[in-house]
Amino acid sequence: MDKSTWEGNCFLNFFNNKSSSGKDDKTIFKSKFTSPYKLLKCSYDEEGRCILPVLHTAGGLVGGDLLEFEAEIGINSKVLLTTSSAQKVYGSVGRSKINPKGTFSFQKTNINILENSHLEYLPQETIVFANGLYSQEFKIKISDNSSFLFTDLVRLGRSSIGESIENGVFRSKLEIIRNCNVYDDWEFVDQIELTKFSFEAKSGMDFMPVFGSLIWICEKNFPKTKINELKKNIKLIFKKNKNYLSLGALENGISIRFLGNSSQEARQCFFSIWRQIRTVCGFCRPEYQGVWPLQDSTNY
Repeated sequence: MDKSTWEGNCFLNFFNNKSSSGKDDKTIFKSKFTSPYKLLKCSYDEEGRCILPVLHTAGGLVGGDLLEFEAEIGINSKVLLTTSSAQKVYGSVGRSKINPKGTFSFQKTNINILENSHLEYLPQETIVFANGLYSQEFKIKISDNSSFLFTDLVRLGRSSIGESIENGVFRSKLEIIRNCNVYDDWEFVDQIELTKFSFEAKSGMDFMPVFGSLIWICEKNFPKTKINELKKNIKLIFKKNKNYLSLGALENGISIRFLGNSSQEARQCFFSIWRQIRTVCGFCRPEYQGVWPLQDSTNY
């Protein structure tokens, strides 16, 4: 790898430290990471959920950068992973005479969620600057009695200064599979590519720069009545929102799409849906995290 690029690695191992007396029921973790990754101080909610913000200290990605992130969520664990800032992807196309077509930066994420565990992975948005090339891959393995909530927001260009993605590309692949030794039990597979064409197309983004996904995979035996209640409440949220939103029913969970002009509105919408998911699961009410943008905090 070019010396001017980053190759960062982060491995997290979460586990429940509940004692035999039933006290101190909370999730703790061990970690191993290299630059540009850094972990901020974790905190806990009333259910012992480990809330851990991850920081990318380099300030952004350039062509050739590679980030690898791995996490194992141990038995009976509850975890909220987030990030302390938006991920910036700087322009690559046309920057080098040697490689005028540019070079992709990559992020690869592998997560294994063991029995009776619940992971919420809620990073802040990715901002792809003009002519930025970025590819991300998520491979998630989940047990039958565990759950996974994931949000992914991307902004194409810095629209505040009239910038679009131009000749840049955003690629994302998400695979969620149940842990099974006999056969591959796929819960969800999603593959997206966003370019200048999809940004400008009337049947695509129609010049709206913010695209988001919220995916929730519940336990296999989760009551269908509660999922129906959740979908009903989400539709009420949609009615109050002026952006383009869609709701898809999965075999065990839901899929939400967001399309609009404001990252702030996307985060607020997803926070409201997250709150509804916590409610139907019987978990505690989610709190606004201090590492998230200050301009959003008064709206929750």
